[in-house]
Amino acid sequence: MSSTINPFNAVPKYHQLAAILRHKIDDGEWKTHSPIPSERQLEPLYNVSRATIRQAIELLIRQGYLYREHGRGTFVSPQKLQKGIQELTSFSEDMRSRGMEPGQILLEAGLVQPSDKISQRLEITSDTQKVFKIDRVRLGDGIPMGIQTSYLLLPVGQSLNREEVETYGSIYTLVTEKFHLIPTEADETLEVVLASQQEADLLGIPEGSPLLLTERTTYSQNRRPFEFVKILYRGDRYKYFARLTRLISQ
Repeated sequence: MSSTINPFNAVPKYHQLAAILRHKIDDGEWKTHSPIPSERQLEPLYNVSRATIRQAIELLIRQGYLYREHGRGTFVSPQKLQKGIQELTSFSEDMRSRGMEPGQILLEAGLVQPSDKISQRLEITSDTQKVFKIDRVRLGDGIPMGIQTSYLLLPVGQSLNREEVETYGSIYTLVTEKFHLIPTEADETLEVVLASQQEADLLGIPEGSPLLLTERTTYSQNRRPFEFVKILYRGDRYKYFARLTRLISQ
């Protein structure tokens, strides 16, 4: 990749500069949480104006590669956590696989009357059937990573309580050990939304920040849905990947 700005390139200069700086981050030349050079230092290195430098840095902040601390400067963000679209894992498993300690702030736990959408996803036909709702902020090494709202269709006559949710942390581990419900398959959708003021406050990010919204219906070993979960991941900390295969016509 070129490390210089081409003034004759159709790509705007700030986009070119952002690509060069992003390459330094991806290659590990600029370490996580380390300060980046000042605008005064970058100006002669790339022969661009400070306005161009500011635009490039703002772009990288929006993309989650950099973050700014008032009065201190601009720093390299931690690497985004990558999650495979075809992986059926719990949040706790995701964190531990990356060497991070999962945690939670439990906001709500108890029986609720499901909405029409939840009833449809969990294939509930009775108007009196309730589900167990768990609303919490998920943490990685103590840092808010996302907001998770789970709706569990429990076996008839069975129940959960707040203490069990707090003790186990991982819902998949809890339902497997207590109810012998083994998560085996899931249908999941993914879209980008903007953080409301309440969501931003819970996650410690500015209002309007991008969030990755996943909605998942999880099925047990009996191919029956037992969980509908909505997760709002911080866009500056998560990215998804998928391996695609092209079918070749004979």
